[in-house]
Amino acid sequence: MKVIFLKDVTGQGKRGEIKDVSSGFAENFLIKKGLAHLATTEIQAKIAKEAKEASGKRQKELEKLESLKQDLEKRVFILKVKVGDKGQVFGGVHEKDIAEAVSKKISITVDRSQVLLDKPIKELGEHKAKLKLGGHILATINLKVEPT
Repeated sequence: MKVIFLKDVTGQGKRGEIKDVSSGFAENFLIKKGLAHLATTEIQAKIAKEAKEASGKRQKELEKLESLKQDLEKRVFILKVKVGDKGQVFGGVHEKDIAEAVSKKISITVDRSQVLLDKPIKELGEHKAKLKLGGHILATINLKVEPT
């Protein structure tokens, strides 16, 4: 008997998945407890349509993120920092500072958790940092640290 899982069932199937299970297990356990529903041809067609729409939507989002990545990689983000008499940077540039600089220059909100830095930047000049955009897309952004 084919059923569609309404909830994750350990060892059997995940939500939205269609599987063949024994009729006794389906009727006496899965359907009775509300964990699954009988998979009719109409339901199977509806699920296939929804999966296709979700795939198309996901593809559009990835294309949008890819174009954002290309835009970010073309730009240079300038960060102004306080420096001492000998040119040493006070405190350094951290993920939060980079996220604020990117958010100010472009019209998206960037969280500090999206910025990947090995260590804080403590020198003037040009540097690179990675920015997690989502969907396994990483943008390498160019930073220019200048004195105030």
